[in-house]
Amino acid sequence: MRELYERYKRCVVQITVRTQVGDLATGTGFHIGDGYIVTARRVVEDRSIESIAETNSSGTNSFRNVAIKNIFYPSSSKIDLTVLETDFSLDHYLEKTTIIDDGKPREKVDRIPLGEHLDDWIGDELVLSKVVAFGYPKIPLAKEYVLFAIQGEINAVIDKRGEPHPYFIISSIASEGFFGGPVISEYDFLLGVLTESLTDGEQPLEMGFASVISIEPLLVLLYENNIRIRGNDNILYEITDDSSS
Repeated sequence: MRELYERYKRCVVQITVRTQVGDLATGTGFHIGDGYIVTARRVVEDRSIESIAETNSSGTNSFRNVAIKNIFYPSSSKIDLTVLETDFSLDHYLEKTTIIDDGKPREKVDRIPLGEHLDDWIGDELVLSKVVAFGYPKIPLAKEYVLFAIQGEINAVIDKRGEPHPYFIISSIASEGFFGGPVISEYDFLLGVLTESLTDGEQPLEMGFASVISIEPLLVLLYENNIRIRGNDNILYEITDDSSS
């Protein structure tokens, strides 16, 4: 899990937004390639994006002016996902940074790989497998936001009432700063996006069940908007090409 953290931490970003009443709030996003950043819909919808900060080698933030070219939302408002088209790039990190690990240069990546577990293929095969979740929660008394990574496991797969896609319930903490963050399987692919904490009544967010929306609605969102990302193939294109040939 430490290897997953080191491999993908540079792909995770802190998104600072201003709410309609003028307050600042923080969420998480992650780069899937070619400037496309994924986050939760609740992080950015009806809010103005103030900044996007990338994680540096020490786990702290480097704020930069990231131009947002477009924002893509799913057709259903119930799907808590968003894709931002930006000019975000990790080319400098890939080309100019060398990290030595055990006397050898460490492999560097600039994107989190998409999974291929479509809804109809999901059973309980991944239950009790390990995951790592990334986020930017507010840590009391900390001087600044830092990237927070937590190891957990998949405890259940559920269907939520009124929603078409399955969710993974994981043992990791679920606080607001994690919303929009990636959850990566121990098998080295994006399991899904942490979108909410399932609570009962007035129960605090941290006491709820961390809920991770699966990968298919993200694949559909990319497919419907004809977003093709170099080096991060969308299995829906493969299925469509096979069916049409």
